[in-house]
Amino acid sequence: MKQGSKIYSIIYNLCPRCHLSNFWKYNNPYKNIIISDHHNLGICETCNLKFEIEPGFFFGSMYVSYAISVFISLLIWIFNEYFFIEYDLFYLICFVALLLFFLSPITYFISRLIWINIFIHYDSKCQE
Repeated sequence: MKQGSKIYSIIYNLCPRCHLSNFWKYNNPYKNIIISDHHNLGICETCNLKFEIEPGFFFGSMYVSYAISVFISLLIWIFNEYFFIEYDLFYLICFVALLLFFLSPITYFISRLIWINIFIHYDSKCQE
């Protein structure tokens, strides 16, 4: 994984265009949610990219967040089927709901990074 790839930008919480400044102010998703402060009002400090390209741009990240949540739920269900055969379905649903509730800041954090990386591409000219 090297600078210039979308995975690099997502994993290291970097601006999708320049890969020099942080997308979120803090790398900790829970701290970002509690403080509720997007980095520098949504503008990259290095390349001046406006993160919210248009009003409502990040509504699309809800689809990414939904896909991540479904993936986590399916993993838990498959794990339960193979290792805990006698586990009650009600408790499994409660466990998954509780887990998704506590993981929601992480899915929110990652889904916005993934969504903006779909539309904004790395520009090596920003490094100069």
